[in-house]
Amino acid sequence: MSHLDRVVSAGDAELLVREWGSEGPPIFFWHALGDHTSLQMVEAGPILAEEYGFRVLGADAPGFGGSPRVHDSGYQMDALVELAASLLDALALDPVVWCGSSWGGILGVHFAAAHPERVAALALVDGGYLDPVHDYGETLDEARAFWQSQDRWRFQSWTEVIAKAREAFQRWSPGLDEYVRSAFREDNGDVVSTVGPDVYAAAMHGIDRSPPSSVHARLAATEVPILLLGATEPPKENVRRIEWRERFSKTVPHAEVRIFQGAPHLMLEARPDETARAIGDWLKSLPYA
Repeated sequence: MSHLDRVVSAGDAELLVREWGSEGPPIFFWHALGDHTSLQMVEAGPILAEEYGFRVLGADAPGFGGSPRVHDSGYQMDALVELAASLLDALALDPVVWCGSSWGGILGVHFAAAHPERVAALALVDGGYLDPVHDYGETLDEARAFWQSQDRWRFQSWTEVIAKAREAFQRWSPGLDEYVRSAFREDNGDVVSTVGPDVYAAAMHGIDRSPPSSVHARLAATEVPILLLGATEPPKENVRRIEWRERFSKTVPHAEVRIFQGAPHLMLEARPDETARAIGDWLKSLPYA
């Protein structure tokens, strides 16, 4: 299934929105932080649309892929929550299933805590349950200086970009190729990340100032159904993941937690079929669907 692309005005932003399916209950997707776009859903989206009858929409966040960046203040969590609300208004979507990968899950718990009436269900793909760990300073200026110093934003060729992605994902497909290319652009003979260090630092700083745990108690007070799909790879991160999953389950006891043994953090890239069907089957068990 191919996707439809359009640019939508929301608040002070112009956002590229992709859509799979045109009918059925809406799933709104927000992607991970880094070299990602709404095409992170390129393989799972068609499954949820064709097999489960959902209408799947995803946006490139400001400064990612096909969406121009916004002011630094626009990457604070409260600003992103209101941007998402404005986008859903512009798309005439209410309520929605919010599905988020990593950063998208973090924004999802903030959005559901702030606007529970607008969220029919919340699907967290290894995100939204644990707070970040960082070592790049406390201020935005410090974070920006750190990320500007990292050699991860510019490549000499598309071949180099694709080779790095293949190594990270451990599998490949035409969809993944399209997805990876959507997060980069050509610049003076090189291939560069569309997000870059400035936007990345601003988004990371936004998480640091409002980590997901800061809204877990508010989330627990809602009646929003929640599914958390938890990763186990790499094993060195499991102690921290297990601790935070247990903390999340105690704070938000109505959340359903499922562990994908052998799955990495980026489940939609590594195991799109299994991830999509876990979400689809769970949603079909809810009154929403």
